Amino acid sequence: MIEFTYILQPAKRYTFEQPKVKKWVEKMCIGKVLNLFAGKVKLDVDEVRNDIDIFMPADYHEDAYDFVCNLSDKSFDTVVLDPPYSLRKSREKYEGRCIGSFTKIKDVLPRILKDRGRVITFGYDSVGMSKKRGFEKKAILIVCHSGDHDDTIAIVEDKDLIGLCEEKQGE
Repeated sequence: MIEFTYILQPAKRYTFEQPKVKKWVEKMCIGKVLNLFAGKVKLDVDEVRNDIDIFMPADYHEDAYDFVCNLSDKSFDTVVLDPPYSLRKSREKYEGRCIGSFTKIKDVLPRILKDRGRVITFGYDSVGMSKKRGFEKKAILIVCHSGDHDDTIAIVEDKDLIGLCEEKQGE
């Protein structure tokens, strides 16, 4: 059963400047957390922060894909993915910095998650990591920003070791 949460929260430039969203994501995090697109707001969790912007308070300032590729295996219990959700948002709010292929990042993420790992993805859709990468949706957050703002959707997915094993046996 998927847990569903709906909140009203005025939009802010950085996702975790929104107190209700910040509280929700902190509640959903387990263990050691990688915040891959950290921004300026620190989460109240055991967090490792990466942000390509050198002016953001982060432990690392690397391209997200390169950062994940250079990590050792099974380093994190939770990965938070909160990139700019669109090219327009990237241009308007982040000086045009883009993340490249989000699909490539999602493809390499499972190798840095512990066996019962979790990914929390923010965006404008509910695709998330998906079953094909061995994940099962556990929770969905819809953030209504009111007015002329698109809603934000957050997906919590856990590594589905049983489903992934069954899928590989069927190949």
